[in-house]
Amino acid sequence: MLRGLVVTIVAALAVGTLSAQSPEQMVVASDTVTYRYTPIDQTSRAQTGIERFGLRLNDYLGFAEDDPREEKFMAIGGPAYSESTGWRLSVLATLYYRTKVSPLHHSVRFGGMASLRGCFGASIDGINHFAERHTIGYGGSFALDRRYLYGLDYTTALSDDRGEYRLRSYGAYLSYDFEVVPLLTLGLRSEYQMCKVVGADAFVCDMIAGRGHIFSAFDIGIGIRYSSRHTEDINLMRGVVVAAEYSISPGVLNSVGEELHEVSLLLDWYQPLWRGGLLALDVYGEYHSANTPWMCRAMLGGDDRMRGYYYGRYSGNTLATAQLELRQRVWEGLVVVGWGGCGTAFSKDDSAAWSRVLPTYGGGIRWYFNPTSLVRFDCGFGRHSHAFIVGYTEAF
Repeated sequence: MLRGLVVTIVAALAVGTLSAQSPEQMVVASDTVTYRYTPIDQTSRAQTGIERFGLRLNDYLGFAEDDPREEKFMAIGGPAYSESTGWRLSVLATLYYRTKVSPLHHSVRFGGMASLRGCFGASIDGINHFAERHTIGYGGSFALDRRYLYGLDYTTALSDDRGEYRLRSYGAYLSYDFEVVPLLTLGLRSEYQMCKVVGADAFVCDMIAGRGHIFSAFDIGIGIRYSSRHTEDINLMRGVVVAAEYSISPGVLNSVGEELHEVSLLLDWYQPLWRGGLLALDVYGEYHSANTPWMCRAMLGGDDRMRGYYYGRYSGNTLATAQLELRQRVWEGLVVVGWGGCGTAFSKDDSAAWSRVLPTYGGGIRWYFNPTSLVRFDCGFGRHSHAFIVGYTEAF
């Protein structure tokens, strides 16, 4: 693990040297002039081919909304790590393009992952704009995960005993969003999902006896979202995101044969502090109806929320989490982070209690290639638990 971490850090710093330009301002008379300083002379005969390639690549990746190019392809990836997958190779690529129906850029994003533990998956997500206020989204994915099951309630999950199983999953969705007023969006969504336990040891088989190994469902949902969040520079973000979603799957459209419901609530808030400092808050809640299959319930932990816990060790029909994070830019694209928070997951027969609220805290570093592309290294801690994470997106 240590050798892989060293290779990841060296690779991230090598790519980071491509970001050789930074915006500056100066005042001339009564006017403010913005200019871009390039520390490497691109005409220098002493400049190496790698440096010239790096500068041209940095210019190409600096894609703005007012960029006259009709098409743009961006990609980032490399070795990543989490407790649930182990060391893996992750790749994320995005194609931006314009059409005559909208001045905004449409996008198609491709993702892929393969891990040393035998996990793999791929996904595609697209966004198309129409007449500026209408947006169509679509996507699909498939994955094979190797997971651990500690238990189906809080008490059994406390034990270090666990079993292993493999979960195969497929999904597809289609969504429509309408911007009612600036920053406020209403959306409709339809989704199909299927998941199947294709391998389980004796521990897991005993734990889930009689609960089923396969689930499929088609659901429809509605959502509302207000977002004033915008990124101005590396570690400089402002605004708030408030979102709520509700979905229903009628009994005739799922393998359970009963009506299923799901509700989610989200609040994200970003506030710049002193120079280079950013305070970020994330509050999230999730509810699933009592008859939801065990493999589709709300799961606590992972790479983003409740870092420090194995994803799915604690699960239930209801989930609530909150985390507060301080991010400090210290030099160029280098940002250090510290966070603290809490969360709980419980079901009807495993009611919530203050003693079952789990803490999370930890720290990490980020290396930003530009305001939206980065490599993340986090070390999180929880109650009798810890986790190390390497990824390519912010936690929230």
